[in-house]
Amino acid sequence: MSNVTIPPIDRIEWRKIVEGEIDHNYSNFVLQMKVHQANKDVASNTVSVSDAVKSLYEICDKYALAVQNDCKLIFKTW
Repeated sequence: MSNVTIPPIDRIEWRKIVEGEIDHNYSNFVLQMKVHQANKDVASNTVSVSDAVKSLYEICDKYALAVQNDCKLIFKTW
């Protein structure tokens, strides 16, 4: 079991990410693609903000180690 974590799902930054309010150059390509898709889906009302946050959170939780650098740059601490 790894002690690598990601920020709690209730942090406002998750919502800002999927709404496209946070401009960040992602080092993880898969995360970059997921965020881009979430931005498009939310903007076109295909997916609700809360569903987009949940989906992004789940992928980040699954690959917490791979997204650590991006999380630290966006969320700073948690």
